[in-house]
Amino acid sequence: MNTPLRVLFVEDSEADMQIILQALRNGGYAPDYQRVDGAATMQLALQRQSWDLLICDYLMPAFSAPDALKILQAAQLDIPFIVLSGMMGEDVAVEMMRAGANDYLFKGQIKRLVPAIARELKDAESRRAKRAAEAALSRLAAIVESSEDAIVSTDLQGAVLTWNPGAEQLYGYSAAEVIGQPLASLIYPHVSSARPVQLDFGAAHPAEPQSQAAAASRQAIGCQQIGCQQIDCQQVVQRRKTGELIEVSLTVSLVKDADGAIEGLAMIARDISERQMVQRMKDEFISIINHELRTPLASLQGSIELLLTGKLGELSGQGLRMLEIAANNIDRLVQLTGNILDLEGLSIGNIVIQKQPCDVEHLLSLAAEQNSPMADRHGVRLLVTPLSQGALQPNLQPTHQPTEIFVDPQRTIQVLNHLILNAVQSSQPGGSIWLTAEVQSPEQARCRDLPPIPHLIISVKDQGLGIPADKLETIFGQFQQVDASDSRRQGGAGLGLTICRSIVQYHQGRLWAESVLGQGSTFYLALPMQRVAVEV
Repeated sequence: MNTPLRVLFVEDSEADMQIILQALRNGGYAPDYQRVDGAATMQLALQRQSWDLLICDYLMPAFSAPDALKILQAAQLDIPFIVLSGMMGEDVAVEMMRAGANDYLFKGQIKRLVPAIARELKDAESRRAKRAAEAALSRLAAIVESSEDAIVSTDLQGAVLTWNPGAEQLYGYSAAEVIGQPLASLIYPHVSSARPVQLDFGAAHPAEPQSQAAAASRQAIGCQQIGCQQIDCQQVVQRRKTGELIEVSLTVSLVKDADGAIEGLAMIARDISERQMVQRMKDEFISIINHELRTPLASLQGSIELLLTGKLGELSGQGLRMLEIAANNIDRLVQLTGNILDLEGLSIGNIVIQKQPCDVEHLLSLAAEQNSPMADRHGVRLLVTPLSQGALQPNLQPTHQPTEIFVDPQRTIQVLNHLILNAVQSSQPGGSIWLTAEVQSPEQARCRDLPPIPHLIISVKDQGLGIPADKLETIFGQFQQVDASDSRRQGGAGLGLTICRSIVQYHQGRLWAESVLGQGSTFYLALPMQRVAVEV
């Protein structure tokens, strides 16, 4: 198959052009061409289309090769420019080459044309590749120089080759101080992570370069074992010029030449000392909540509940009211500490989801039973719709074949309890809350993100003030409330919906809200009716 070739002819003779075209076809090219014979038409042709080659007659009645070359150079286009002439002398040819022409041929030397074109096309491609590589290097250099991370390269012996401003900032050494120096003698790192690290140096390389690179790598980054093409985000301890120890996130990659032989290492380091300090403070805070707060709160909660029963003696009306206030606040603190611990467990994947077959009607009945007293205290009716019945019932009395779903019952009840609590707090006395459930096929799905399998859709609907459209998604974020005053009026830290959505996602389900301002909100919980292939 002939090679496509876009050729612009600057030629006044149609016959001469046809001779050249035949030579190109015979030489294995399929030319797409245009002929021009003046400055204006040449400029227009260069603007309208890109060209692989420009073949120019030296002398024409109203135009010349020197003029054509100037137009090409003014356009700043790297297109091979070949001059053809029937009478050009050698001195003129040399002058054209000095001016920038790529080659010149006499019209009687047409046999030389195809090899000359092949050579010039190859040279043009090499120039383009070189420019692209230089541009890429320039961009990379700009990124390296402007990066706040330390970016360092070494040779096989571990001597520093490059040292960017980020490295100067991190370690305190200037580039002039470290270039050529052993990296290990400057930063004395050691790996804090217990897991082994490997770099694969490839069996095709001689043993000596491998051992040199391995030794340099172990010494430079503090690894005892070398092993994988790249070490990602190892947390290591290194030292500044001042002697201060710092924790860094380290990535090390092999540097190879064009033949694949290892030349050295490239290292990117980021100071994570502050981040690690914050993480330690967070871990300590979680530990305090878990061990120092939760146990005393549970004891207080139990004691107050016992006092409220009257078994330890009758209380005055004022005393009873004070205890009820204390009980409510203790409940809030217990819920808050539980939410914080749940959120931490969910964030690190350290939460147990124990799925088992559960009767849907039983889950709804249990949620209604646990939340009805609270709803009654607020003057709100909690209405539950059985899965296969259309009439609203104050209490759920299943009388049909049970429908099972594979979930963690405690976590599912936790989600339902929070959604009902939110609905109660959003409702005015005398209002109603609807807890409903239905099985939906993929064609009936309310949520477009659901996988194409049947889902159980549980909804909690209230008659509150509603949620603005721009808050329907943000309310699932951490520490988010529909309104800044909500946390003060209703209590809570804005963690409940975050935890609920995470629990639902652990079940491969979806949780979302729909609302109309002034009419209320509905929260939808979608859970797959069959065991999904991937369990979290």
